[in-house]
Parts: sequence; structure tokens; C-alpha cells
Amino acid sequence: MMPRVSVVMPSYNHAPFVRKAVESVLTQSFADLELLVNDDASTDGTPDIVSAVRDPRLTLHVFNVNNGASASVNHALERAQGDYIAILNSDDFFLPGKLDLQVRYLDENPSVGAVFGLPH
Repeated sequence: MMPRVSVVMPSYNHAPFVRKAVESVLTQSFADLELLVNDDASTDGTPDIVSAVRDPRLTLHVFNVNNGASASVNHALERAQGDYIAILNSDDFFLPGKLDLQVRYLDENPSVGAVFGLPH
């Protein structure tokens, strides 16, 4: 069964931040998601930190050469299976409940095509 939300995370040399970013997705109250991390040939051990996280919703792809953030996002978008897409950079994090609020808002407001913050 396909997830409701695909979270796309481009990553490059964010070893100090990436674990918090990944955990902020995987601990969301809205759990029907996949997390697609694309590492853009980091040289600081970022892929090792991500691959140490054990969760079946997490997929890591590591590029052999740096292709840039746009190519990394586009590659993940091609693999995404969710009804909704959320993008999170690997040096940022989601607040608790973010996806639950946004999915509920989008479900209740079918004329809205995108949200970029927490609806009130």
C-alpha cells in the first residue's frame, strides 16, 4: 500500500544536523509516510548517520558524484509514491504534528493545492 505522504530530503554534508532532521520526520504523529533521503555525495559521513537509522519507511540513495540540490530533489520526486509531497532539507526539522495538521487541512480543503506552513 502506498503512503499518504512522501517526505523528500536532499542531503549534502549535514552530519551535525541530519539525524535530528530524519527523526523529526519518523516521529511525526502522522505515520503513513515514506522518507526518501538523497545524499549528494557527502564527504562528512552523512550517509552513515542516515543508514544507521532503522525504519522501514526510510530509503537512502547516495549519489557517487555531487549533482546539486535540484537534481537530488528531482530524483527523489521520481521515486515518491505518496499522495502528498513534503520537502525537508537535511539541516532543518519538522515540528511535532506538522504533517498531521497539513494532511488534515489538505484533505478538508480539496481546492487548496499546497501548504507551506502550519495552517491555523
